[in-house]
Amino acid sequence: MEELFKPRIGIIGGKGRMGRWFERLFKDTGHEVLISDVDTELKGEDLTKECHVIIFALPMEVFPQVVKELGPKIPEESFMTDICSLKEKQVKVMLENSVCEVCGTHPLFGPGEKDLKGLRVALCPSRGQRWYQWWKEFLIENGALVAEFTPQEHDRTMAWVQALNHFILLCLGKSLEEDGINFEHVLKLATPSFERQLNIVARLCLQDPELYATIQLGNPYTKTAVNTFTKHARDLKKILDGGDREGFLKIFKEVQELGPTLLKYCRKGL
Repeated sequence: MEELFKPRIGIIGGKGRMGRWFERLFKDTGHEVLISDVDTELKGEDLTKECHVIIFALPMEVFPQVVKELGPKIPEESFMTDICSLKEKQVKVMLENSVCEVCGTHPLFGPGEKDLKGLRVALCPSRGQRWYQWWKEFLIENGALVAEFTPQEHDRTMAWVQALNHFILLCLGKSLEEDGINFEHVLKLATPSFERQLNIVARLCLQDPELYATIQLGNPYTKTAVNTFTKHARDLKKILDGGDREGFLKIFKEVQELGPTLLKYCRKGL
């Protein structure tokens, strides 16, 4: 890939919030960008003919159908990627319905971010190296923290990072609602860590519930993560109900032992 070569970018679903975000990123870095959506004059098929790089920025519910329609029309020398939150089924459908280079991409942030600096992006290299190296280098040069996974590794991990995390947040929100506790009192007494949790619950009002439902229900590893979590929640509840101080101390110390390992990988521990 010549250093000065700037491929033309096509974003299918380009009028969505993340589609717009990537359109701005590419334009700010000097790329020509074409977008298509349900109400644009340009259609997805036009982009497959005109662009070197095709990015699918689509809801996961319609993603397979659109890829099956447009994937075969993307030339072999081109590049296709997506920005879905799950990867196993998504990468599989891209590979099965195309001959071009393919990579799964998951931006681990939302459209409210200013730029890529310091943000995490997961990549699942799947077919070809030429375009993949360009894409990876582009993201890194613009400040992203890039990590590589197989689609299976990605989805299994996201069952904990997203699906279980959302499960906990929803349970916390419903519990606060049912209790009817005075939120002013809560915030005046909140520790920094609990205030961060409350802020995250509050920000759910800005999110797309359809996307969250798909992440929760569409990940084949969600059930295992949630079942493991609820098992330990039941065990801890039993200890608290029984006033079992020694049982509580035992669990707390076991979790403490995770600390050194987790700190090795957390940003503050790097």
